[in-house]
Amino acid sequence: MIDRENELAQLQQAADSPPRLVILRGRRRVGKSFLLDRSLAERRGVFFQADEQSEQAHLDLLAREAARLLPSNPPLRFDDWDAALRFLGDQAAQAPLVVVLDEFQWLWQAQPFLDSIVQRHWDSWERAGTPITLILSGSALTMMEKLLDHSSPLFGRAQYRPLLLPLDFRQAAEFAGPKLSAQEKLERYAVLGGVPQYQVWGGRGYVRDVIADRILVKDQALHEEPLHLVRAEQQIRDPGTYFAMVSAIAHGATRPSEIANRTGLELPNLLKMLSRLAELGYVELRHPISVRPENKRSVYRLCDPFFRFWFRFVFPNRSLLARGRVQEVLATIERDFDTFMGGAFEDCCREWVGRYATSEQAPSCEELGAWWSRDGQVEIDITGMTRSSYVLLGSCKWNQQAPAQVVGKLLEHRDFLGARAGRAKLMIFARGFAPQLVERARDEDVTLISAEALFA
Repeated sequence: MIDRENELAQLQQAADSPPRLVILRGRRRVGKSFLLDRSLAERRGVFFQADEQSEQAHLDLLAREAARLLPSNPPLRFDDWDAALRFLGDQAAQAPLVVVLDEFQWLWQAQPFLDSIVQRHWDSWERAGTPITLILSGSALTMMEKLLDHSSPLFGRAQYRPLLLPLDFRQAAEFAGPKLSAQEKLERYAVLGGVPQYQVWGGRGYVRDVIADRILVKDQALHEEPLHLVRAEQQIRDPGTYFAMVSAIAHGATRPSEIANRTGLELPNLLKMLSRLAELGYVELRHPISVRPENKRSVYRLCDPFFRFWFRFVFPNRSLLARGRVQEVLATIERDFDTFMGGAFEDCCREWVGRYATSEQAPSCEELGAWWSRDGQVEIDITGMTRSSYVLLGSCKWNQQAPAQVVGKLLEHRDFLGARAGRAKLMIFARGFAPQLVERARDEDVTLISAEALFA
């Protein structure tokens, strides 16, 4: 178990103090089922994972699992959800019971009134003090969010509502082999991201081996994973168009007009589809951290590192890979990899500032992100604000030896922002620093953070 200690403790507490209703959300592969199994495996319970079947097929499978609660394990059948939930409530009345309905969205799709049915039984259990812990878990984020909406029959009833997120770069590094350097751990994160299942499928080795053996080779689990995920989303009707949009973003089209030009989509349709991708957690709309926010400067980006890597390098080379020309594609990736690493390194540095840096290393920020001018000529990789002042400005360079000019450019950026940035702490992040940069940074009171320091 890597990270997740808080979620594990909360789930176990819910199981130990029934009646409790838990609604667990998280994208596919993020480890929801693994967490539930680890948290509740020793409890008396019914663990049912749904899939894309009919209502009666779900009920038949649930009956088979629920029959394990009965001493002689006789045949059991549920004709509807009322019968199923009534049986589970009766079993809980005899001894505390944990009921997990995993991938709940499939059950709900097969029976559109299931949320109301669950609400009716839950209210009865809660009034009676029935010792049951009911956990509804799902990966269709939009649907699961509806369970928490004020218009939902279950609104206000869930005592614990965790959203399970991917791991950050330091947590994901625990999947790597013990001999990997800080640079190699960052490179693995840039490719595989923080989704636990991707780290498991990728193995524990060096990033080149992960790419060559686990991603570029046909029939490997990671080879077409993004295609499978997008096709499986219930809200997506034309996956090919969405692939083109995501690919455009991965190749640097970040504004709606740029994405429209590359895909040929009309802007109103494009914006609706971008909104849908954002709801599903695949893209995000970023705003510059600024004292004067302007929507015209907002940009879209892919949220998941693996999606960024896959749509940049694998998606456009599928024909070559289908013919087994792995080494040819690998050579293309290696030529462009340092450029690709720039954005991922920035993300890791911002994460470190916000989560791991001590107060001596970096000031506390109410808002943390990046800043860029309207014309894109000035970009500040890390920007931290408190109220209406800039308290932190940082530059991230994926260089083995960052040159002294980086200090001068950072000072120019501070001057460009004016008086509100006059007292901002200045920081430079890089794999290593040229001696001239170290000397000038000392003179200008600029803090230097190496790749190794991100893991200290």
